[in-house]
Amino acid sequence: MIAMAMHRRAYMIAIGLAALAACHNAPSDDTTCRCVPGNVSRTKLPDGTYMDSAALLGKLRRHRQDVEQHRTPRDIKVFDDELRFAILSYCQPCGDWVGDRVTVEQMFPLARLDDAASAVCLGLVLHDGKTVYGDARPLACR
Repeated sequence: MIAMAMHRRAYMIAIGLAALAACHNAPSDDTTCRCVPGNVSRTKLPDGTYMDSAALLGKLRRHRQDVEQHRTPRDIKVFDDELRFAILSYCQPCGDWVGDRVTVEQMFPLARLDDAASAVCLGLVLHDGKTVYGDARPLACR
């Protein structure tokens, strides 16, 4: 059990380092979006499937529910850290958008969560087809 947890942590660190390396020399031009997220995850869920937009949306709803129910801050942080790694994978090759200190609330417009039909990299696709993005996604890429 401990070995599996250590392997998972090493895998998540490797994903993070790969993301940083992939976008290290990205241009700083704020008027043109030069990165297109894949919206595909390599993060496996407990049932063996990979996270998709519906699963990401479910995890965002769980985050909101945990906060509303005043769960232990440590438990919320652990869940949010795992969620951040999953989002980092989901946003590749644009992983630099997911900063180390960025909160779930900065990544996604959680106020619109009830209107969401699915989720994309740092955004929610609403039932009417419109996509709304969180503050962490660059303006030129919204």
